[in-house]
Amino acid sequence: MSISPIPSYMMSVYVPSTGATEKTEQNDYEYQQILQELAALGIASSGNKATDKLRLDAVKNILETMQAQSASSLKERDSIPFDDVMNTLNLTITGDLDEDYNTTIDELDYEIYLASNDEEEAYYQALKDQVESEYNSAKENRISYSAGYNQTSILSQYIALMGL
Repeated sequence: MSISPIPSYMMSVYVPSTGATEKTEQNDYEYQQILQELAALGIASSGNKATDKLRLDAVKNILETMQAQSASSLKERDSIPFDDVMNTLNLTITGDLDEDYNTTIDELDYEIYLASNDEEEAYYQALKDQVESEYNSAKENRISYSAGYNQTSILSQYIALMGL
């Protein structure tokens, strides 16, 4: 039997703290998540957890709004501008601009080939010109829309304006 230099009433069992230490680790983990999400969005950290959390919340709100607007814009942009010609030719509209364009042009080329006189050929050629014009216009609108729709730059500008 050994005698301990520390009296038994002074001995205590080590119990890890579940209060402040755990809270600090949780906060650090939360901040790491915030930093990762900001980095994924291309937004620099301020170095301050509270500010970065505000930034992230603001960005998430903006993204939700932009996605809702984008969804409604997609519906408008995915309409087929030459659907009237497709209906005239009894073609089924799929909603895919490129596919519908190719189908319509193929049908118009076929009708031009089969035309029994110059008037009929001119009619189908005019329809073909209309479809090509409307298709090219729709494609240009899509390109200009997507080129001007850079979410990261919009968010960065917004955050800079907010002073966050």
